[in-house]
Amino acid sequence: MKILLINGYTPHPDAGGKLTQMLVDLSQNTLAAHNDLQLTAVTNYQAGEEYEKFRWADLILLFFPLYWYAVPWGLKRYIDDVFALHKFYDADENGQPVALMTGKQFAYVTTLAAVPETYAPNNALTKGLTVPDLLQPLDISFRYVGIDQCQNFHNQVYFDVYNAAQIPLIKAALLNELAKL
Repeated sequence: MKILLINGYTPHPDAGGKLTQMLVDLSQNTLAAHNDLQLTAVTNYQAGEEYEKFRWADLILLFFPLYWYAVPWGLKRYIDDVFALHKFYDADENGQPVALMTGKQFAYVTTLAAVPETYAPNNALTKGLTVPDLLQPLDISFRYVGIDQCQNFHNQVYFDVYNAAQIPLIKAALLNELAKL
């Protein structure tokens, strides 16, 4: 399989990006034996080259921390820059969208400082919204260009990442999910 790994970490005063990079590295090392891989970081890319990577890829795996209940601004900017008209999507004669990246899949791995209880149904702050609820715009953006959710790899959401005891559990869970590919 041809897999594009995208490091969506964007510099932030409270996060150094080491965990995101570690998860990308773990995925790269695990998947390289049986797959063709390409890598990208949203802090250093050329939009035209990214288009070619997307055309090449069967699967796009995004890795990013969740900042303020959304993807980091750098990942959003990357999508805005890369998902170009006439390359990723077009419009028919009625102005309806036409996806140009069909036959591809994507999934994400996201990390949060928050504990799972933050997203409990009775939490007054999030009012029962889950992380997948918050990331629906990301899902819709990928569907808009024809890239579907991966059926073999479930989106990974890792909580409480500032708790060092969570890191071995996160690694094990990611390795378990990567084994499905």
